[in-house]
Amino acid sequence: MSDPQHSVQQLIKKLALPKEAQANFERYWWPLAKRLAQVDKPMVLGISGAQGSGKSTLATALQILLGQTFGLQVATLSLDDLYFPLSHRRWLAQHIHPLLRTRGVPGTHDITLGLELIRRLRQGHDLTLPRFDKASDDRRLEGEWLQGPVDLVIFEGWCLGASAQNDAALEQPVNALEAEQDADGRWRHHVNQCLAGPYQRLFGQMDMLIQLKAPNWQAVTRWRKEQEQALIAMQGKGMDEAELSRFLLHYQRITEHQLRHSPANAIIYRLDEQRQVTDMQQGGKPDYVI
Repeated sequence: MSDPQHSVQQLIKKLALPKEAQANFERYWWPLAKRLAQVDKPMVLGISGAQGSGKSTLATALQILLGQTFGLQVATLSLDDLYFPLSHRRWLAQHIHPLLRTRGVPGTHDITLGLELIRRLRQGHDLTLPRFDKASDDRRLEGEWLQGPVDLVIFEGWCLGASAQNDAALEQPVNALEAEQDADGRWRHHVNQCLAGPYQRLFGQMDMLIQLKAPNWQAVTRWRKEQEQALIAMQGKGMDEAELSRFLLHYQRITEHQLRHSPANAIIYRLDEQRQVTDMQQGGKPDYVI
């Protein structure tokens, strides 16, 4: 097995991460990788966290560490990749509620597809993983071919492990979008029902769940804006500031609910404003050692 410090340094360089990320990797992510290398296979690791918290970066880093250092076959799947195609979301907008045209909230993902993909991954099948293109707001025509069997599936998504709210909590809007475009609460009740039902079956497929916990909603909005700026710089198209601000309002209710109520079974990594881990806890015990 490679020297931990050397492996981490190479990974930081490969992913073009800031130097301060090295301490996080040495203290938190290297021990996690070692633990994952020792568990029964195949398994599904869930990574939950608000937009811009670093889920995709962590998933990629773990995939590289586990593949190059421990020789594991690792597949990555994002909840984003399960978004319904734009044509189907237009149908949802017409027949259920106009706000469902916007991707993101429970009710805009193909949960049946997600369950089938995980079932086939667990059984060692070859398959094509769907991939979503945020710039075009649609599923790509061609997915990513994966040859099985795999040892580990890393499944990341912004609302993984989230719990539904009670009806009383849904009564008052949390922002202008809900107040103006969901005055009767029909959209948020539909989203909540989806979260309470099919999504819990999908979340139940995870053998281990970690949460990257943002300090507050304000940090989440800033991180997501940085993401969009990077997307525009890379692909030449994306949402402008007004469009992005409105887009984020769709996520606010569930994100803030998650920040107040972490999944009971999650290993929680608390983040500061710069996305650096400040502590870790599980079952109410800080710095839970894995």
